[in-house]
Amino acid sequence: MVRKPLSQRTTGIRLSEIRGVVKKVGEARSRGIEIADFSAGTPDLDTPAHIKEAAKKALDEGLVHYATSVGRVQLRQAICERFHEDYELEIDPDEIVITMGSTEAIYIGLQGIVNMGDEVLLPEPMYGYYTGCSLLSGAKPVAVPLLEERSFRLSAEVVKKYTTPKTKALILNSPHNPTGQVFEKDDLHGIAELAEKEDFYVVCDDAYSHFLYDDAEHFVVAGLDGMRERTLIAGSFSKTYAMDGWRIGYLIAPRQVISRAIKIHQYAVNSCNPFVQIGAEAALTGSQQCVSEMVGEFGRRRRLLLSHLDKLGLPYVRPRGAFYVFPSIRKFDLSSREFSDFLFKEARAAVVPGDAFGA
Repeated sequence: MVRKPLSQRTTGIRLSEIRGVVKKVGEARSRGIEIADFSAGTPDLDTPAHIKEAAKKALDEGLVHYATSVGRVQLRQAICERFHEDYELEIDPDEIVITMGSTEAIYIGLQGIVNMGDEVLLPEPMYGYYTGCSLLSGAKPVAVPLLEERSFRLSAEVVKKYTTPKTKALILNSPHNPTGQVFEKDDLHGIAELAEKEDFYVVCDDAYSHFLYDDAEHFVVAGLDGMRERTLIAGSFSKTYAMDGWRIGYLIAPRQVISRAIKIHQYAVNSCNPFVQIGAEAALTGSQQCVSEMVGEFGRRRRLLLSHLDKLGLPYVRPRGAFYVFPSIRKFDLSSREFSDFLFKEARAAVVPGDAFGA
């Protein structure tokens, strides 16, 4: 038996509560128990056919060997063209690294900018991986509360209260997981001005950028004055194109950040699957009708779910993006964990307890 102590690096990092519920669902189903699964943020629609066909063709053509660590230039160019078409934002392929999903993009992005003892601001409730990525980078995660009475909107005034000379970055997720909120343009302008004044980076998790409802708009912070040099964008194919199992994403960042992030990427991953990258190219360059159709379907489900919450008298802040709703359960006088356990046992419905997203 080895007597020397194990690494302390993972102290304070919890395993994903979401993955815990997913495991629980799998175990129940293996015993023949039918479960309505509302746990993981996974599109249940199939990856569009033209994307799969492109990857199949790449396999048949022998694209099965290592790609370059930074990613295929054709895919990086397609990302640039998509951002230009969607947001009129000019990006150079050399400002992009292709990653194993957006989670890796956030991880290597933080590794590229954070030093030991820095602070990373995390609007809470939040996607649980942000805390772990911050801790693994050596930073202290600092929760910034998103308040129900403000419709879970983030403002510069609130961010400023938690900003210190040690603040190195703010992680910005809009549309937001788990509340479904879309941050307003005026609020983002204020946050951008604060980032310049206090000299910190903004790391944008744009996984749900195409999932918008009620005339909500997605604003790219990097397009605001003075923000290109201090904005990192973690992009994902998982939600937009139902490619979550393909594990493909990207990091867009200033060149000086990319030059550091690529080192972490190279040692952790080396390079991303080449035929998966071909599929991602097809996703970006092909018709975007599949995206509109999927968002339309999730919009239909959203209306249905909200109508049932209304009938039950469960209050919620109306989600304007992503595919989540974060209702209040105060009336039941149960903790979120007790409530989710009750639903699982009595209604055979799997949901993630609210405390998985923060205090």
